[in-house]
Amino acid sequence: MDYIINKFIKNKKNQKFFINDENGNVFTSLAILMTFSFILIAILVLNVAIEYNNINSDSIDSNNFNYVIQDYKRNIPIITKEAIGEISNEAIKTRIPCVNSNSAIKTKVDDKLNEFNEKYQINQGLTIESEVLSVLNSDDPFHINIKILVHCKKGNLEYNQVIEQKISIENLKDPLPFLMCKNHPTLVENNTKIEYKDSLKYYFIQNSLENPDAYENASSPLIIKRCPYDPYEHHGDSYTLKNCIDNGYYHESADGSCYLCRLEGKSLCSHYGLETFIIPNKVANLNLRSISSSDHVIFSEQYPGDVLDFYRYGELYEIIFLDSSHRAKYGLS
Repeated sequence: MDYIINKFIKNKKNQKFFINDENGNVFTSLAILMTFSFILIAILVLNVAIEYNNINSDSIDSNNFNYVIQDYKRNIPIITKEAIGEISNEAIKTRIPCVNSNSAIKTKVDDKLNEFNEKYQINQGLTIESEVLSVLNSDDPFHINIKILVHCKKGNLEYNQVIEQKISIENLKDPLPFLMCKNHPTLVENNTKIEYKDSLKYYFIQNSLENPDAYENASSPLIIKRCPYDPYEHHGDSYTLKNCIDNGYYHESADGSCYLCRLEGKSLCSHYGLETFIIPNKVANLNLRSISSSDHVIFSEQYPGDVLDFYRYGELYEIIFLDSSHRAKYGLS
């Protein structure tokens, strides 16, 4: 009996040890599994975070790249207009016309863009290559069309496109009078006007034109500005013609030369162009006749016009000479 009892007690001890050992193994396994799961989850979360940061970084890089491209496009009209202005100023200063204004503008803009591209390389780490493909007249004579091939690259981001923009010529100087009067260059610019002094009288005498004295001390606009009085027939209303002349406005003209041809010293061309008035000095006598006051008529076609007074100062009259077709165009018949 004692033997049976002792054996029973021994078996119970073994069974208790086995249970304890089994519970320990289970808890150990669970701990290992939970630790592994936690590490796995942590790795997944870390990978997601890294991927998100990469996507976010790529998005930021892309946004910055696109911003630079848009900024580059915005600067093209500024650079081009600056280049045209420099060419115009050089023609006025030297009295030497461009041989080929399209080519001169293309070269000048290419040089300026190359300098601009180097700044982007230094400041933005962006590689930009550009080439002016064409410089042409627009349907609107107050604009010039320019096409530029632009290639940009930064890392994996790349942009390759032909950019076409219209460049306004407003607020640029008109070189034509200086080039046409280069043989007797006494005319001077006065911020907004050209004062011809005796240069236009000399031009009239040299070309055997009617009444040279009428254009002694004449004046005309220096700066290209579009006339807002459109349709032009409204120049015949009240003081509209005087306001137009006082402000030095230019008008669209099928007969006047375009700005590109003005840079070449041409007062007529086949393109849709511009015209403005050359204003004689004030007079007391209206019994006068001379060449019509449109600039392209004086510098090329040279047909006569009758006097038209548009304002009176005491005994003096402000006048222009106009032919019948220009009177009809501006509603001054």
